[in-house]
Amino acid sequence: MSMKFGTEIGLTEADIEVLEPEIAFVTENTEIETIALTTAEGFQIAFAAVPGYHMDSDSFCGIASALIMTGRSTLMSVFQKDLDEIIVRASDGYIVVSNAGRFVLVGASRLIKSMMQTVKVFRQSADRISQRFPA
Repeated sequence: MSMKFGTEIGLTEADIEVLEPEIAFVTENTEIETIALTTAEGFQIAFAAVPGYHMDSDSFCGIASALIMTGRSTLMSVFQKDLDEIIVRASDGYIVVSNAGRFVLVGASRLIKSMMQTVKVFRQSADRISQRFPA
């Protein structure tokens, strides 16, 4: 028996064919060093990291899940609005977490000067994913 990645949550091969170009779009248009597509609960759909960037994929997806759940809860209680994105920035790196409908798009990089370009690209990709896979 062969199980395709993502079938546990009901993704078809056609769904994967829609999602793959979005991940490629992000990696081609940013200087992101690690990227994941996950569910809000932290179930990993896709993960990639540049050579030399050591990040455990399960931990990264778990971090994204914790951030998205906390952010959603906070924004709903304060503004009665759903979360669009979270940007966590330090002096030597950042994490971008974007609500992508049924999924969460998350990336990290130490290349701080490229952060705004990354945020722009994440917004574009998350919007297209949301349109195809609404929450």
